[in-house]
Amino acid sequence: MNKTAFICLALVLISFSVFSQNQLSGVDLSKIRTLKDSILFNNAVKDLQKFVNEDQLDRAQPLADQLTKSGNDIKYTRGLGLVYRLKGVLSDKLQRNIESDKNFEKATNYFKSIDNLVGLATVCNDRFIIEQNKGNLEKAADYLMEAKLYREQLNDNIGLSGIYNNLAIVYKELKNIPDSEKYYLKSIALRKQLKLNGLGLVMNNLALLYTENGKLSKAKRILPEALKINREENDLRHTAQSFSIMAKVAMYGKEYKAAKKYYDTTLCVGSQANYKLIVVNAKQQLGIIALEEGEYSKAEELLKIAREDLIKSNVTSLILKNYKYSFKLDSTRGNLLGAVSWQKEYQKLSDKRMYDIAAKKVETTKSRYEAQLKQLKLIDEQEKREQQTKETLFKYRLLTYISLAVIVIILVFMTLIIKARKERKRYIKELNESNEVKNKLFSIISHDLKNEIHGLEGSLNLLKEDTISTEEFKEIVPLLANRTHQTSILLNNLLNWSKSQMKELNPKPVEFDIAEVICNKFTFFKVKAEQKGIRLVNKLDPTIIFADRDMFAIVAQNLIANAIKFCNPGDSIALLSEEKEDRYEISFKDTGVGIDPCHIQKLFAEDTFTTEGTQNETGTGLGLRICKELIELNQGKIKVESKLGEGSVFYISLPKAA
Repeated sequence: MNKTAFICLALVLISFSVFSQNQLSGVDLSKIRTLKDSILFNNAVKDLQKFVNEDQLDRAQPLADQLTKSGNDIKYTRGLGLVYRLKGVLSDKLQRNIESDKNFEKATNYFKSIDNLVGLATVCNDRFIIEQNKGNLEKAADYLMEAKLYREQLNDNIGLSGIYNNLAIVYKELKNIPDSEKYYLKSIALRKQLKLNGLGLVMNNLALLYTENGKLSKAKRILPEALKINREENDLRHTAQSFSIMAKVAMYGKEYKAAKKYYDTTLCVGSQANYKLIVVNAKQQLGIIALEEGEYSKAEELLKIAREDLIKSNVTSLILKNYKYSFKLDSTRGNLLGAVSWQKEYQKLSDKRMYDIAAKKVETTKSRYEAQLKQLKLIDEQEKREQQTKETLFKYRLLTYISLAVIVIILVFMTLIIKARKERKRYIKELNESNEVKNKLFSIISHDLKNEIHGLEGSLNLLKEDTISTEEFKEIVPLLANRTHQTSILLNNLLNWSKSQMKELNPKPVEFDIAEVICNKFTFFKVKAEQKGIRLVNKLDPTIIFADRDMFAIVAQNLIANAIKFCNPGDSIALLSEEKEDRYEISFKDTGVGIDPCHIQKLFAEDTFTTEGTQNETGTGLGLRICKELIELNQGKIKVESKLGEGSVFYISLPKAA
């Protein structure tokens, strides 16, 4: 009786097991017996695809194993390719990277054996997505290029349009702008030919690529068409994106009125589409426009609103941008304490962002290697079960593999730790350099500029308090004029030096005759030169160069002021130009006191260097350093020759006009 009951129970359990296995799919897998049952097999593969897509991994894993067995039993090559492709995706989701690669390789081999180009292209596309998510962009691009070849052999233009778009995105991330543009254009051409949806999105992406790389005219040409297509498709999100890019183009061209109109429209359409990020960005950009137009209260309000929304959404890059322009707003208003506060917030968030990125990379790498190590152990255990007769040899191999894996992991972690420390040292160095710039700026303001202003104030107070007579005051007017002149040059140099430290000096080269600039500067310095008894001589021929006119004017002003500072009564300052192959060399020649040879190397150095002039004029030492930066920004060079007691010659070399 007991024996009969045991047999019945066993039969019930076996039946339940078979029933449970069959219920993994809507298809009864037990009916798949020959190659003629491939239709049933394909239907079960569709169920597997659904489980993988919906992350039902506990159901997908056993079904995949059963389909692998069934496919081998009926020798269904195409079906095995389909299953191993999905197993590759499944293994990746389970963080079994080695197993994932093996499954994809098996799928590729099965598809190649029957020349199934669609299957091969699909495998390549899956591997592209995986590598892109890991940040391995070069490998991702390689898989896409392979998928492209298969789609081209199939004449599958619909598939190619998607591949071209993905290639453009990857190449943009790789900073390969020409190839990114090429594949965006190919995707657009195919989508127009086939009348596919998503054309407006691809055109938006291309317009953004053009905008971010300074090709504004190209962006302007395609944006109206992109906007029209997005409107026709009633695609509010990408319509809002089109307006946002149009506004960005206008911002680059400093067309603030047009930019404001486009961002207002972006706000409206983005709100309708519930596109929160683009709405917040539009508010921030409107604040920046208000700042540029001098509407400081409005700028402060908009930046504050945007900042609150961005902090809630935790969009670090846009928060940093907000801090940057809040700094600029307070700087423009003269609120230095507020500006310094924003600079600190910016630096603090920037440092945290870099630290988080580094920590995330370390954590991701750690998780990946731990998963790989776990996977290696599983593979080793499976081999152990399959090779019980070689147990002793297997143990030695296992120990070797584990030792090697541990050594590799230790080496990798040591490398990551060393790299993280180097990064940290670099961030600390950059922070220290930033603090040095701030301290130097405050030092100049509190010392040199303060002394000049106090000197002027003291002289004026003497007159105000009737300490000196009007006639005596007239006698010190030249001194006051000299101090005012020096203060003007100091302020100008301080402003340009501050901009250079903030990396905001961007040349806008045009064709112009430097003789006109020099003529204006001679007029500006005429009174000062006459006061010191110095002769200004303009021997310039018409000299048309291609450079930023304002930057050249700053350089000319600094060099002439410097020459006057170190000349005695009776000396002269002459300007000459000489034509070279593709540029002009302009000489600022004076007959002043000259420069000590041991000081020449210090003139353009990072550490400022200055000496008193012939009438005890002082300076900050920033002038020549700014000259060097401005000339090099315009593709030019500056050098100096001098003999002590005989004078100096500063040579500037700048490109000719085309």
